[in-house]
Amino acid sequence: MKKVTLLIAGICSIGFAGLTHSICARTVSAAEETASLHEGVALPTRMLMSNIARRVSNILEGTLAGSFKYVAQEAGAIVDESYRINEVFFPIDPKENKWFLRAKIDPNDSKKITKLKEGFDVYLKNIASSALEIQRAAKSEDQKATFKAFTNMVEKTCFECHAEIRDKMIPIENR
Repeated sequence: MKKVTLLIAGICSIGFAGLTHSICARTVSAAEETASLHEGVALPTRMLMSNIARRVSNILEGTLAGSFKYVAQEAGAIVDESYRINEVFFPIDPKENKWFLRAKIDPNDSKKITKLKEGFDVYLKNIASSALEIQRAAKSEDQKATFKAFTNMVEKTCFECHAEIRDKMIPIENR
């Protein structure tokens, strides 16, 4: 039974590594033979999402290694990072918001921006509560519970937010 669990965890980690790689995909220019990371993406957005993706990856690695103190620490860092989402995506001056430009959102459309911010708030709370659940499971040193909390966060928070907000709002050529 333990071998099956480790096999499943290994397969999931390989799949997640592929997901992480696709999040941080590089584009290569054949003429220049150079690679550029997230070309055209506004720096604060890219940095925030890269930090969260790195922490999520660290949680998976720590869970598989049984490093529960490390997992709890990384989950706490995700809670901290999640509160920066609104700062990055909804700065004080919407006219200066490069994310709005990429998503083709009129900075003067306060109703749409308010509705979008409310949606982000839901995901922000889900990220924080999911990360706290991972922390609780890690503190109990229960590998299965920690992994289950981790997969719940990825499926029910990360994937849902990207499908609902990023994939529907930002044209693929602008991502």
